[in-house]
Amino acid sequence: MVKVNASLLGADFARMGEEIERAEAAGVDSFHIDFMDGHYVPNLALAPYHLEALAPLSDLPLEVHLELENPDELLNNFKPFPADMIIVQWDTCPDLLSTIERIRSWKARVGIGLLPLASVDPVIPFFDQLDMLLLLGVQPGFGGQGMVDGTLAWLERVAQARDVYAPNLPIGVDGGVKGSNAADVVRAGADILIMGSGLFNVSEMGSLVQSLKLLKR
Repeated sequence: MVKVNASLLGADFARMGEEIERAEAAGVDSFHIDFMDGHYVPNLALAPYHLEALAPLSDLPLEVHLELENPDELLNNFKPFPADMIIVQWDTCPDLLSTIERIRSWKARVGIGLLPLASVDPVIPFFDQLDMLLLLGVQPGFGGQGMVDGTLAWLERVAQARDVYAPNLPIGVDGGVKGSNAADVVRAGADILIMGSGLFNVSEMGSLVQSLKLLKR
């Protein structure tokens, strides 16, 4: 079954508690939280102390996406925060195995993110170390963008590699996913849809989530 993860970047920050409650009632599988440093991406977003404030609001898993120039600094200098999964960008980790080991020491699952249309080949040797492979459908930094042209074909190629080397590795797609293109994204190979504005801007969120979970590859 397709999983739907709610990206809080697309929620109303002035009503975050209500937005989390609404998404949980709609049946989302987890919450996706972006940390941004204004360097790796041209925007600032949430930080560890925000996560600590949000964690008590839901019992659903929390996945943190470190869109940071140097995620190892955060992982080395902060005490473990309440994340069920930590996702780092492939191109920010000079020693990926060491980064994975640090994340595991926090008792968290591990995800690796790829920028739009990036080659998956360098990441294939690490497939057996991962709990999710995350493909970005937009240039990271801002919600509400349209999906980059060529994303579906790229996703198909990545899914083919996954099927050969690690058939049980889930692929998530984050950025530009909406109700109107979700079926195409799933057919191309996605197992997890990370949705921000495409989810929170819909009034009938529950109906949308349930329809997405019924999609088939």
